[in-house]
Amino acid sequence: MPRIQIIDDDVLTLASLGIQLEDAGFSVTKSSDLTHAEQAYVEERPDLVVLDVRSDRERGWELLERIADSTPVIVLSAAAREEDVVRGFAAGAVDYIAKPYRSAELLARLRVRLAIPVPVAALAVSAAPTPAAPAAPAAPKVGTTERLAETRPPAPPPRRSSARRDDDEEAVFMSEAEEMALLRIPDPRLVTEPAEAAPAPDEGESIGKRLRGERLRRHLTLVQVENELKIRMSYLQAFEDEKYTLLPRGPVALQMVRSYVEFLGIDPEPVVAEFRAQHYVDQYEPLPALGGSRMPRSLPTWVIWTVAVLLALAVAVGAILYFDPAFFQNLWAQIMGLMPQPQ
Repeated sequence: MPRIQIIDDDVLTLASLGIQLEDAGFSVTKSSDLTHAEQAYVEERPDLVVLDVRSDRERGWELLERIADSTPVIVLSAAAREEDVVRGFAAGAVDYIAKPYRSAELLARLRVRLAIPVPVAALAVSAAPTPAAPAAPAAPKVGTTERLAETRPPAPPPRRSSARRDDDEEAVFMSEAEEMALLRIPDPRLVTEPAEAAPAPDEGESIGKRLRGERLRRHLTLVQVENELKIRMSYLQAFEDEKYTLLPRGPVALQMVRSYVEFLGIDPEPVVAEFRAQHYVDQYEPLPALGGSRMPRSLPTWVIWTVAVLLALAVAVGAILYFDPAFFQNLWAQIMGLMPQPQ
């Protein structure tokens, strides 16, 4: 049984790849630490090493250079740039596979490097005998080439090999185009008749039913609307289910309603007006003690005028005392002179 050592610091990849190789009939040694991996390599001397060169902060490149001369090494790494592949082959790797990898392709490359024949099940289809062609009636004598062409049995129709079938069954990744096509498929729980378009929403229905009906009529999913409008799917679902308590308060909810309605091609003004009249809630302002804005304070007008007059008098008296200190004494003497003297 061929021995394969897997060296990768990604424990998820290490576990899944180890199970796949063990199921394929290999003896597998797994290492997530380069120091332990090199010790295990010296002790067991595997027939082939599957190495991620980015393991342990790029130290996998050094290990590749040390062991590539004595053991074939297949690099399985997310470092898939052209310079990385060239560097891997220059260091001695016999093959270079980029992540994410295809399981069937990896197994096929391992069998080629280890000179293991393809399983008999994969060759059963191609080795199946073909029925003999019926005997042709006697024909006039022709050339050798023409005679071979006439007696040759018809070629069997092309059959799908088991290797290709295993590749399809084990593939776990899909392209972006396939993912987007999958998202465009309407939900069968919501669309009862996919072949027919949903009826146009009735103007008398509630806001949520109108929005849901128009979205289904356009064959749009909530994921698509969320990606286009940058509005959380939970808010879109709350609009359609009419659970308006789950929406944010204030003008933000009005803006989301307007954006969603305009995206569906509905006149936004009646819908926004109805939402404002029935379900709109003003933004809650916290108390000043809890971080809210402080309430403005104002003094009565008479207090302001009294303070102004007193300040003016104080300034005037101060100025008189500064420029004419005897002013008040003279003023008092004049006032006393005007008063009648007692007999």
